[in-house]
Amino acid sequence: ATVYQYYAYPANIRPRISQVLVLPPFQKKGVGSRLLRAIYQHYMKNDKVLDITVEDPSEDFVRLRDYVDTKNCMKSVQSLGSLEAVSAGFTEAMATEANQKLKLCKRQTRRVYEILRLHFVKSKGAPLNNFNDDYKSYRVDVKKRLNIPFQQEERKLAKLKKALKPEEFAAATLNITNREQRLESLQSQYNELEEHYLHVLERISTY
Repeated sequence: ATVYQYYAYPANIRPRISQVLVLPPFQKKGVGSRLLRAIYQHYMKNDKVLDITVEDPSEDFVRLRDYVDTKNCMKSVQSLGSLEAVSAGFTEAMATEANQKLKLCKRQTRRVYEILRLHFVKSKGAPLNNFNDDYKSYRVDVKKRLNIPFQQEERKLAKLKKALKPEEFAAATLNITNREQRLESLQSQYNELEEHYLHVLERISTY
């Protein structure tokens, strides 16, 4: 495993995990998670570390990181410890506590929050469908986050529409997806993310 220590103003560092390699004979034995935990333990002791990030992670490493971070947050981050807390929505207090205790960045803490919220919804035993109010609320909240890039695109298009003539705007937006395509893409993103989260939770329950 290799880590690059980026400088962070004024006198701090932001470690970025660059590479983690586990050769085939040693894979599927928990070596990767132990390497990641060792990196965390090394840098969590350093007050100058702002947070620990990852450089262009593969899908396998994303799963590994989510697994380790979620387990760590289950043990250490009190603000993520109940359905009542996470159902109220993601807060700055959650991000701050996860950063102070585990050196997680805000973006990664949000992912862990979504995984833990799904965990608490599942723990109540009700099916994950539209008749489950907790799950329905969870799904809407995650989709709102996933929809942020589309909203940003809409605001840019509104500005572009004011600046261009109708025919110029039509030509410039010819290949942009319509509302139905966006909703379909949003649902696809959500389904893929939920499958990933359920896989992480299954691994946590197994180990």
